[in-house]
Amino acid sequence: MRFICTLALAGALLGACNPQPQKPLEAAPSATPPVVPPLKITGHGTARSPVRTVEQTGNRKLYELLARSFVSHSAHNVAQATFQEATVTFYDKDGTSLTAQAPQAAVDERTRKVVLSGGVRAHTSSGATLTCDRLTFDRATGLLNGDGTVRMTAQQNGSREVLTGNTFTSDINLTRMVMK
Repeated sequence: MRFICTLALAGALLGACNPQPQKPLEAAPSATPPVVPPLKITGHGTARSPVRTVEQTGNRKLYELLARSFVSHSAHNVAQATFQEATVTFYDKDGTSLTAQAPQAAVDERTRKVVLSGGVRAHTSSGATLTCDRLTFDRATGLLNGDGTVRMTAQQNGSREVLTGNTFTSDINLTRMVMK
């Protein structure tokens, strides 16, 4: 009996000397995601080295934007950037392009649009020219929309064609245009 008591006492003492680690307390799941403060980024380029951003899908370039400077605001996975003295080249699936210049351009990730404003001057790789107050490229549809004193000039069947209106919708190479 004395041996059993000694064994029990030894087991109790060893247990006290080598306590089992406590299990860590698990944090209660959070009902709301952590708050991320809004982020503002500014950048400046030069005439020789402008600010540059490229948007592409897979291996196909949708557009390339060059600018003198930019300000970007982002919060909660929504980013908007405004570019000054911008030149944007939009690329069509068939390889043609339209290059547009404007005092200001804005890229909105939520709406998936690029908007040039302040007086837009553009030309296609096939030689057509376009002027308007504002030009919008919708990345979802691949179409251009323009408004405000729209004027498009192109060569067609050996003669110079001029179209004018208040608004238009077109593909990038300005061959399928609806003007109002």
